[in-house]
Amino acid sequence: MSLESIIHNLISALGGCDFTLEDKPYVLGDDGLACLKDLKRWLQYYDEKYNSWDVKRVLADTNFVEGDLCPILAMWDPSDMGDKVKWRLSLACVELLVSLTWPLEVNQFNTNTESFEQLPHLRLAQSSYKKSLLNYPKGNILFTSIAVSFPSMAIPRSERSERDEGIIRLVLYLIRNIAMIDEETTRNETIIAFKNSEILDLIISVAGGMGDEFVSQDVIVLEIIYYLLRGLSPEKLFLSEKDQSYTPFDDLSNLLKVEMDKKKKILKTTTTRHNRFGTLVSIITADNKRLTVASQGAILKGSENGLAKIDAAKRWKMRKSKISTSDDVDKPVYISHEATVIISAFINEFLGSSFNPFFSAILQDLEREEMKISQENHTHFLYCIGYFIHALRLRISIKNSGTFSNDGDYGLVASMLEQRALIMVYKLMRESFDLKIWKELHVGMECFKQILLIINCMTASSEEYQEIANNMQNNIYYEEHNLDLIVNTLKLYKRQSFGFLNTCTELVHVLLKMLEKYANTKAHMYVRARQRQNKKIETGPSNENDDFGLDNSLQIKSKSVLKEKSFEFFKFEKKFVNDHCIDTFRTFLEYYKELTPEQIKRVITFFYRIFVKQKAEIYMFRLDICELFHRMMNDDINFSKKNPSRVEVEKFIKFYMKRFVSVVSQSPALYVELLFHKMHDTVYYLQYGHDEVQVLKPLRLSAEFEVKPGMNFEQQISVVVGALLDENKNEELDWLKIKLSDAINERKAWELEEESRNLLEDNSHNNVLSPFVIVFETEQYKKRCFKNGKFRLLLSLCGFVEENRTNDIVPTLIIPLGISSTVLSYNLGLVKKYTDNPPVFDDGKTAINFLRRKYKSVSRYNEFSEDDTFDTDDTFHIDDSNEFKSPSKGFKKRHKKLLNDEELKIRREKRRKTEQERINSIKSSKYIINSDNDEEEDFAFFAAEETLRKKMKLAAFNSKKTKIETDKSLNFEQETNNTYSDSSEKPLFFESDESTETNGSVETDIIDNEKSIIDKYPSRNLNNDIDDIFQKNSEKFSFTSYIDPQTKKIRTKSRLILSESDSE
Repeated sequence: MSLESIIHNLISALGGCDFTLEDKPYVLGDDGLACLKDLKRWLQYYDEKYNSWDVKRVLADTNFVEGDLCPILAMWDPSDMGDKVKWRLSLACVELLVSLTWPLEVNQFNTNTESFEQLPHLRLAQSSYKKSLLNYPKGNILFTSIAVSFPSMAIPRSERSERDEGIIRLVLYLIRNIAMIDEETTRNETIIAFKNSEILDLIISVAGGMGDEFVSQDVIVLEIIYYLLRGLSPEKLFLSEKDQSYTPFDDLSNLLKVEMDKKKKILKTTTTRHNRFGTLVSIITADNKRLTVASQGAILKGSENGLAKIDAAKRWKMRKSKISTSDDVDKPVYISHEATVIISAFINEFLGSSFNPFFSAILQDLEREEMKISQENHTHFLYCIGYFIHALRLRISIKNSGTFSNDGDYGLVASMLEQRALIMVYKLMRESFDLKIWKELHVGMECFKQILLIINCMTASSEEYQEIANNMQNNIYYEEHNLDLIVNTLKLYKRQSFGFLNTCTELVHVLLKMLEKYANTKAHMYVRARQRQNKKIETGPSNENDDFGLDNSLQIKSKSVLKEKSFEFFKFEKKFVNDHCIDTFRTFLEYYKELTPEQIKRVITFFYRIFVKQKAEIYMFRLDICELFHRMMNDDINFSKKNPSRVEVEKFIKFYMKRFVSVVSQSPALYVELLFHKMHDTVYYLQYGHDEVQVLKPLRLSAEFEVKPGMNFEQQISVVVGALLDENKNEELDWLKIKLSDAINERKAWELEEESRNLLEDNSHNNVLSPFVIVFETEQYKKRCFKNGKFRLLLSLCGFVEENRTNDIVPTLIIPLGISSTVLSYNLGLVKKYTDNPPVFDDGKTAINFLRRKYKSVSRYNEFSEDDTFDTDDTFHIDDSNEFKSPSKGFKKRHKKLLNDEELKIRREKRRKTEQERINSIKSSKYIINSDNDEEEDFAFFAAEETLRKKMKLAAFNSKKTKIETDKSLNFEQETNNTYSDSSEKPLFFESDESTETNGSVETDIIDNEKSIIDKYPSRNLNNDIDDIFQKNSEKFSFTSYIDPQTKKIRTKSRLILSESDSE
């Protein structure tokens, strides 16, 4: 039995109309439910098994939907939920309708001849299915279909079974399929039917409960909304009723007027049947060519008019390049006034109750990369966001008579104005740009444009919204790569649709206008840009990919990092100064016959930015642009003087031609360049008539290396040659051998000549030897010498000297006069020796282990010195972290990798001690004054020493009563001892046993005497007073050794410092 026979038998068993009765009711068969289930199985298993549409084709031929399914659905009253039999029959009918109305797609699984033959037939069948469901006369089939899901929706989400969720999805799929079928031609009927069937209310309810009562149905609802709104102009939806009633008539009258003007123009240039009875003129041109004109005007107005008539009759017959329309989502759809009112009310209600929860759920699915989200759903998501934001902006504007309200309903779309939503929009736009999915990129640009415009509206609202708008703009403009995406999109335009071109140019116009306004309000603006950073990783000695300029065996691995930088709008605007961006706007202006005045002004504004603000006139001087301007000015029909934008276009063209004449007079070469796009290297010459004077910058030399101490000259040569061989610098070593050989030959020749002259005692010719100057064959050799630190070290060891002359960009490499040919020959022999036999080091070390950076001595200003000159020996700088600061940022990283942690720790400790000693010495030198030795100072010195020891002893006995002056003395004593700690000599004075046994009364007297002196006398006159006091108490002290006078003088002055600090 064939497939057709089986399907026909099932349909016959299902039921049929009873023609014996007057109203011909549909009578269901005994096993109607089983027949519906069998048909469902055939649709699922047969078509899926053989990847065909045979069952659908057979059902389409039998008029199954209109003759069976619609009557069965009309039999059930949705208000009677207790009739489970009819509910199950209706559910089975809905399942079959979903399968029959499912979108037909030709893919890799069904791309065969039979599928292509069936496709047009099945699409016509689906159109008839939709017509039957929307306009069935005996009942509201759509409402009955959605009523099947009401019992499942009434159950709380936590208590729903998987079957209940499936029923809800099934009904939503049916709505989606109906909305997709002939969505452009039947949009008006679809909207009205959805309103009558309460489907629009169902969509709002499901979308409003998304995330709470509904979870898995968000993508289906998104597709329904997309196919309901696509192509409907928001401007026309939110017009007043009076304006909506006049709009169709205005459009029709404008089209008729344009048509009449075109007919008049054609009649002026074409011949009519009356010309055969008129004059036939033969014109002979200057080059003896004969032309025939059938017009009396050629005689009345001269031969020139006859030639002009011939030119006017010519038609451009060259085929135009095809423009893609696959990505045009803005193809206009026209609906009636009734449907307009319905859909505008739907949009308002959706914004008020469902926008935020619904799109928050979709955004969450996109962030999680759910499997139910397809690539096509990205387009739906971006389009719907942009559409609703556009509608809200129009609603606020119309509600407040063209001005934005201070308390606008911007919170209705708050979920899509958050940072996470903006990040998702950027991500989808960048993915579509990289994958060249133009349709998705188109709606992404439209969405981003509407976000910018709603932010611009917020800037004109209350202070609260102004602050929010300011923060949002800061977040949008902070990422530079997002701004660059807009520039690259404008550059990339080729043959995309007109809607894509319109959106792209408008987005650039809005972005530049808002960004310029925002940047002017900020004193400083920063953006985060991606920069390539060189990350160095250690490699083995056999690295063959090492470029010239690497200073060690570290391979450069490039990676992208984010860094903040200052933003200048002028520099960002300069990114649009190129032929690709100008071509895109010129292409858009080619449609001037169809453009609105605002769109034409958009192009002129962009040309003004390039031509005047950026002063990139040369890029605009092109023959195709001149021809376009000429054509526009001569088109009195499509670009008449009544056009509001014509005045601005004329002003710009006049200024354009004035500058063109001026520049061409200075640079006649521009006549030739009019035919071509401009190259960046020739722009300056074409504009000013001469080449740009380039200021060369001095070559940045590499860091210097040196061999670690403890090696003789030959070992140093071996280490450096070994390091270069590890980096595969054989070519540099061969070049060095050649240059050394040339220098040796020149020096030998001069030495022989000088020797022979001395033997002959001929001094008549004074032949002075000049230094041997290295001549670089190419720039590559020059970089090899000065951009590789280890090669520079080898050149220095071999006798080469870098001579920096005045205004030299690159140093001159010479061999001085004092180096003889014998020395050069010895150096050349060492290089050849270790090149042929590379050195081998013990303990598994390589040559790089014996090299280190060569630090340059840094001069520091001595702030304690009274001299204004700089002294590199006595100055110091406390911040040791910058003492050996390298000229490049990458220097520190390379230096750290050359030393291990233990060596670094030792160096830090040594550097700290050196700095501390330097600081102490300078502090002491500030107060030490040279003077002659005298006995009074000796007594004062010994008394001060004894007093200090008494204080230390007293502090040990009674620490709680220790005076502030005692603490300072202890600290100073410790610093003084540290100064002499490196000395191998023993202390020059010792306290005797008697002094350690001094009673407490003596100690108290000395302390009191000292305190009285410090309180009574100023710090600068303490020497004499201290001498007097301690001479009176000299019997209380004993001295056991001689003290060096210089040491005594230093320590005396040190005690004076203590006294001065105590008095202060």
